[in-house]
Amino acid sequence: MPKTYTVPPPPHHNEGKTAAAWTMNLGIVLGSVPIAAGLILPDLDILLWIGAAIVLLAIVLGVVLSSAGLGQPRQYGMAAAARTAEGSADENARSEHPSGADAR
Repeated sequence: MPKTYTVPPPPHHNEGKTAAAWTMNLGIVLGSVPIAAGLILPDLDILLWIGAAIVLLAIVLGVVLSSAGLGQPRQYGMAAAARTAEGSADENARSEHPSGADAR
């Protein structure tokens, strides 16, 4: 049966491990600690606001880093996918037919 659709290019081969993603995730985790402490300790309501400020700062910083080019690439076509796959140690990424490669 012939294909009646086109398959999109494979995603960028960094699995989301970018400086922007790590910064934002670490900031959100660190901000949730004072939020949790502020919920548990009734006399320290200020911790809720400190944690919320840390989370907000982490989100803004993650977006800024992503805009500065330290996040996932926005325009990622077949040519870029082929260049990335050439330097990859993953046999599936270098496959001539990635749709038929082992999905692991």
